[in-house]
Amino acid sequence: MAGDEGHPPDTGTGFRPSRGIAGEDLNRILALSDGVFAFALTLLVLSLVVPVFPNLPPGVSPTNAQLAGALNADWARFLGYGFAFVMIAIWWVVHHRTFQYIARYDSALVWINMILLIQIAVMPFVLSVYSTYSNLQVAVDLFAGIQVTLGLTATLLWDYARRAKLLKPNVPAPVARYFTRRGYLISLVFAASIVVSFHSVAWAQYTWVFAFVVQRFLTVTPD
Repeated sequence: MAGDEGHPPDTGTGFRPSRGIAGEDLNRILALSDGVFAFALTLLVLSLVVPVFPNLPPGVSPTNAQLAGALNADWARFLGYGFAFVMIAIWWVVHHRTFQYIARYDSALVWINMILLIQIAVMPFVLSVYSTYSNLQVAVDLFAGIQVTLGLTATLLWDYARRAKLLKPNVPAPVARYFTRRGYLISLVFAASIVVSFHSVAWAQYTWVFAFVVQRFLTVTPD
């Protein structure tokens, strides 16, 4: 007897849905990805704390000088917020430009993308640690380390899509080289900063500016 309407017939062996997924409609993947990036950018602001003055008598407001001094004391936190915001924005641009050349997906591509999104989602926590303990090597290396893994994951995403023939046809060779080199070079900048941090935590953070130099240099090569 045939199965119920809308369900596969009972063949005696049971119905097993396919374990893999594949298709050409990338809208759900991109919608989820954009949502994670937007949520992470929003959560970053939680690392900024409004100054409080517990030593003031109840009902007494701080003076302008006291408030300005408290805000000035948090300059590293503001700087860390701005830097993390820009880094997430860079990874969003990287993700967006990568998927401009991807035509279809399979299960492996989806899961590689999920690995990248996990790292984006945890970025606000990493920033909180870094902003609170920016003078400590562990906090600096944690922030740099997640940039290293993001670069490697972004490169893995592109290389897998290329090898699995998930790209749009006739992707120019300079574009393919650009996407491969980009993630590796950004990862190299932050990996070098980890090495530098064993000698100077401050100088390790200064080397991060080269990530923007690399990004700017690479954006003009594929066109």
